[in-house]
Amino acid sequence: MKRTQHYRMKNQLWRRVFVVILIVIILCICSLYLIQHKPATLKPEPKAVRHTDKAASESVIKSLNQNVLLKNNNLAVSFNTQLRDSGFIGTALVVQHNHVILQQGFGYADKKKNRLNDAQSLYQIASIQKGFTATLIMQQIHAGKLHLNTLLSQYYPNIPDANKVTIKEMLTMTSGLTEKMDANVFTTEAENVAFDAEHTTVLSSPKWSYQAINYRLLSGILMQITHKSYSDLFNETFNKKYHLEVSDYKDFMTNQHRTIGYKNADYSQLAPENPLSYAFETGTGNMAMSAGNLYTFYRLLTDHVMLNENSLNMMWQHPVTSHYAGGMYHYDEFSIGHGFKLGFEPTVILTKNGQDAVILMSNENARDKSWKSLAKHLFAQMTAVKIIK
Repeated sequence: MKRTQHYRMKNQLWRRVFVVILIVIILCICSLYLIQHKPATLKPEPKAVRHTDKAASESVIKSLNQNVLLKNNNLAVSFNTQLRDSGFIGTALVVQHNHVILQQGFGYADKKKNRLNDAQSLYQIASIQKGFTATLIMQQIHAGKLHLNTLLSQYYPNIPDANKVTIKEMLTMTSGLTEKMDANVFTTEAENVAFDAEHTTVLSSPKWSYQAINYRLLSGILMQITHKSYSDLFNETFNKKYHLEVSDYKDFMTNQHRTIGYKNADYSQLAPENPLSYAFETGTGNMAMSAGNLYTFYRLLTDHVMLNENSLNMMWQHPVTSHYAGGMYHYDEFSIGHGFKLGFEPTVILTKNGQDAVILMSNENARDKSWKSLAKHLFAQMTAVKIIK
């Protein structure tokens, strides 16, 4: 009897073991099936190629375009005093560790109407626009319609040495090209660039040289690829998609937040308002925006929203012979953007991740005077980064 019970218990044990093994096998098969047939939409997208129209740091961006002075922040108070004492005219924006600590207007946007500068004031961004043009180029490269080693001759075969000049060399101003004659009549953006192309020649030295023609031709290439005017492509990308509220010169002139350009600090000399001069700057300096929206543009880049990490690195990779690439000058710990145009002078200095920045947008650009040194001084105080003079 005992032996029979022993065999019975042993058989029951084996049955239980068999059932457990069978269940494990079934679960493994089911899991393998689910993994193989899991919908692609459930796969997490790598951060470097994230496709979203929202910047990663919404906390700082939502604080923009409103007057800010953190009175409990010693650095903000000190900067406010330094800007006021320097006679700075314009809007200053300071971001420290991903927080806006200062965003204030200084002086007049329009002295005649007693209208003061503030966080919403609009300024011409001048040559800083080249960074926008470079971004549009990199988006076409990402789409496979262009390559950094594409030759200029593919689009402008009649330009001297076009078969030796690449897109990358134009982005870094190492193409060796210059423009020998300026236009005096404007019809369309495409015809403006066509005129520039006809009057492009080769510099005597192939070394780096800051020549706007590089970005004018890049704008022409964009128009040929997209079959759109530069303005339409710019507006679709930066305004309709990314909501940066950039104004072309026509809209700038009628905007309630526009600023008047001055030649001196006492507002006695107005800079000329020359629509034709701006019209000639296709892709190189005829757009206006606020300091806050300009900072948003750079954060959309450093947060890899407009461009993935690889594309941004390629755009900002400068040659060993200079620091310029993609509309900015790049150093180990920071990058600088700067421009000036008919009474306006914008300066941007920011760390590589964009979480520390000083932006000075000025509507006063006197002869032999620049606010860039002040921007560098403030940035160095905030970050302890050694600034190249």
